[in-house]
Amino acid sequence: IFNVYIDKMKNKTKEMEKLIYELNNHKLFNSSKDLTKDHLKIFMEHHVYVVWDFMSIVKSLQHHICPHTVPWKPSPYSKFGLTHLINEIVFNEESDIDNFGDYKSHFELYIDAMEEIGANTKNIVKFTSLYPTQKSRAIKEKLIPSVSLNFVDKTFEILNSKKLHNIAGIFTYGRETVIPNMFNSIITKIENNNDCDTLKYYLNRHINIDDARHGPLSVKLFDIICNQDNNLIQEAHEKVCEVIELRIKIWDEVYNYI
Repeated sequence: IFNVYIDKMKNKTKEMEKLIYELNNHKLFNSSKDLTKDHLKIFMEHHVYVVWDFMSIVKSLQHHICPHTVPWKPSPYSKFGLTHLINEIVFNEESDIDNFGDYKSHFELYIDAMEEIGANTKNIVKFTSLYPTQKSRAIKEKLIPSVSLNFVDKTFEILNSKKLHNIAGIFTYGRETVIPNMFNSIITKIENNNDCDTLKYYLNRHINIDDARHGPLSVKLFDIICNQDNNLIQEAHEKVCEVIELRIKIWDEVYNYI
């Protein structure tokens, strides 16, 4: 029975690795065509919801690892460097410097990048004011593409479960370790486009931070949280597979529109 379980876990890990490869080598990025200004509008109007819900993943991790309690109490994770890691990521995500030297969250920087190319930002701004309590209204008003909504719903389903290993899983293997390769693929598609300097800055900023520091540290975070518990690792990998499959569907729809 134990060997069957181990094989199942290995298969789930292989499935996760296969999906990550499929995500990073999607036809959206591997076609010979560059992404034009109109293409980027479609892409960003789908992707901005993924940018937004990432902020909640980070804040959820901060809540679990560096809880905001008064009176303050020491975190059991501080000795492993996890509190430092999460606070560092929150610091960067919520108050980074944009390409003009102003302080902004990465989400706000992405909104700036959308406005620079004339993409619709009204829908995402209104959506964030309605979700999740008035989700039905957001759907009725068509504020979000259905594939992006499915992705956001899955993210918050995992966050609301309050299972730290699953949250760390989608953070590590659904975001931090896959972003550099994925964003590098986008950079190559827009490097000749002079209309999207802010987007280039946003992508390069993430590539540099995640590849050099946040990616490796997020793997450490995941390993410490799971503590070699195969049950936790397998369940987390299953959730990672679910979110990556949904993200691939976003890329599929963007590709079909283009």
